[in-house]
Amino acid sequence: MFQPLRIEHLSVAYGNARVLHDVSMEIPPRRITCLLGANGAGKTTLIRAVVGLTPPREGSITFDGIEISKLPPHRTAALGIACIPEGRRIFPKMSVQENLLMGAYLERSKSKVRASLEKVYNLFPRLAERREQAAGTMSGGEQAMVSIGRGLMHEPRLMIVDEPSLGLSPALVNDNFRIIRAVLEAGTAVFLVEQNVRQTLAVSSYGYVLAQGRVTACGTADELKNDPQVQKAYFG
Repeated sequence: MFQPLRIEHLSVAYGNARVLHDVSMEIPPRRITCLLGANGAGKTTLIRAVVGLTPPREGSITFDGIEISKLPPHRTAALGIACIPEGRRIFPKMSVQENLLMGAYLERSKSKVRASLEKVYNLFPRLAERREQAAGTMSGGEQAMVSIGRGLMHEPRLMIVDEPSLGLSPALVNDNFRIIRAVLEAGTAVFLVEQNVRQTLAVSSYGYVLAQGRVTACGTADELKNDPQVQKAYFG
């Protein structure tokens, strides 16, 4: 088990435009922690800072006790952080299996890669059936499985999942949230970044609300459901 991902007093800017202001949060192991917020709240910028794509102006990010705010993305990945990007971003002309193997590019042991592949196929039998199919010809829900499976190939300790319900039908959204629970049950902590508030709070232990680059509320899922500001903003 790892020490929590800790984000402390984080500020991020693009040029002179500050996007995140003094953001602090903690993502512990063996939990689903969510980040809620509307478009433009700063959620994607926060993810970019955590994985090493956008360095912060101020503050710190530590994972398992290691300062990662200035590390490049391949170093954060090697520490055990995987990111499932918004919009899935698979390689459409490559087969399902080729896409999955891209998630194990840091692993030199062929036996470990085979074992990881078997775990992913056990979690997603549909992918096992279609391992030779071009990923771009699959449905949106199947492509979401490919994206999550690719993230699992390096056996991460923490998986950041960005907007998994984006562009999917309600039935496929339900499937995706079931998959996220299965990822947690397999031992990987999840940081779930979403706008689908009801289903997100239904699977999460704890959450944060981001608005205009600032944390405006935090608490357990039940506390957020009952928070008057959250109810007004998200539940009408």
